[in-house]
Amino acid sequence: MATIKLSPEQVLEISAIDHNNKYKNGQRAKDNKTFSRYKFEGIVFSVPTDNPFVVAFEKGEVKFVKLIQSTREKKSVDNEGEEVISTVDSFEFDSFISRAQYNNLQSDRVLDAGVEFKIARYQHLATAPVAITADTLAELENA
Repeated sequence: MATIKLSPEQVLEISAIDHNNKYKNGQRAKDNKTFSRYKFEGIVFSVPTDNPFVVAFEKGEVKFVKLIQSTREKKSVDNEGEEVISTVDSFEFDSFISRAQYNNLQSDRVLDAGVEFKIARYQHLATAPVAITADTLAELENA
């Protein structure tokens, strides 16, 4: 199994197939849970309908997606009516990052870079070896 991270451009290539499909077995079936199906590069993957990805995708708010790429066995019937088992590629949904989450992360990085710049600006004022931290920077700026 390999993990693949889809870029924003690749996320645009994901298409929704359908929603609210009922699980046929397992605990999710007993709990009357549903799933939504999506397709990327011709391979269908499912996501539980109650996962925040479903709403974010419909609103166009998905920035990145992480999928697990593997294979699975697929049963089919050939022309003579015989059951055939073949191995096909598959994706399993792992996680996503929304546009809002990404923008917040970028804002935090800009703020962190700004603090580092300010610390460097005041570092020369130390008369003895002193480590200037974000707390001492705040005290210097508010003095």
